[in-house]
Amino acid sequence: MKPYNTAILSVFIAVFSVCIVSLISMAGKYEIKRELDGIGLNGISVTAYNSFNENITDTGLYNLLDECDEVESLTPVLFDYGEIIFANGFKSQSMCWGISPSAEDIVNLETVSGRMLVDADINSTGFVCLIDENLAMESYKRSDICGKYIQLLTNNGVFDLEIIGTVNKSSSVLNSMSGDVIPNFVYIPYTTMEKIYQKTNLEQILINVSDNEITENIIVDYIINNSQNYDNIKLKVTNLNNQRENIDDIVEIAFLALFLVGYVALIVCSISVAASVNTAIINKRHDIGIKISLGARKWDIVSEFLLYSFIACVIGITAGISRGTLTLYVVNLLLDKNYIFDFRLLIVGLSATILLTIIFSIYPSRKAAGMVPVEALNRE
Repeated sequence: MKPYNTAILSVFIAVFSVCIVSLISMAGKYEIKRELDGIGLNGISVTAYNSFNENITDTGLYNLLDECDEVESLTPVLFDYGEIIFANGFKSQSMCWGISPSAEDIVNLETVSGRMLVDADINSTGFVCLIDENLAMESYKRSDICGKYIQLLTNNGVFDLEIIGTVNKSSSVLNSMSGDVIPNFVYIPYTTMEKIYQKTNLEQILINVSDNEITENIIVDYIINNSQNYDNIKLKVTNLNNQRENIDDIVEIAFLALFLVGYVALIVCSISVAASVNTAIINKRHDIGIKISLGARKWDIVSEFLLYSFIACVIGITAGISRGTLTLYVVNLLLDKNYIFDFRLLIVGLSATILLTIIFSIYPSRKAAGMVPVEALNRE
């Protein structure tokens, strides 16, 4: 039984490794997707410059784009840095974003507690803000801190902002990996942002279009054809989806490389199964000799050991998938996530496990079938 157990254990380890790599792949892609959504890497960015290359993006351009039939939603965007001080003394260097309520759809902000910005906040230049959930956890060890106030320190003074909501932006994942490279985010009405930072222009306008076939040139033509104010200026219209696709390609290659590393376990598994088959053949030399003497065909001997490999493979795969599924359940339970396996990688890995196991078992099986009965029966 020992050779059988070794083969089953080898397949189990290989399949469990494939499950873990598949889980890491899918979880990583999911978190990176949320990160890109959270920082607004989708839609189209529009910025206007004058002949001196100065930003002159204004609310006039925003209103013009708002009337465009091809634009599904849009938000003005301003951003700057500032120091955030909470009432309990906690401090954080953060990036402040000036947005409108429609930004919820464009950058995929998810409310954890409280509420999102509304038009009344924009119209009244309300001194309110949304903060990242991870920033709330760092400051008060809980996500619901609505009603508390923060102080925003800028070069123009100190401003009190009421926290009206926390949002689950995905920066917490990359933030924990990159230290202070990616700052915490604070979202405030763009009209308030203009007042606090004394900005006269928007940094850019983010738009979502109604059809993916709508290109940057279509947006530029619309702006030029519908307003004489933008005849002699430079319009920078960037399709952020193209940049996102480039990042997605890089991520795909990275996880493919990770999966190829996982294939080392499959190769080791296959070699171990072949060694187990060879050990089983040595232990059964006498039985093989008797079967050959009684007229057993070579295929009968080969099929017997291939069946042995296949059964060991099935048992090992079943055990590996069961343990991998249990690991997936525990990870989702502990992290409160809904991760799934990357089934494409999982299916390829399982298929490769079966195929390599059979291939590596053929040589020792054929070797057993080619034994001379007298030599096989001559055991010490």
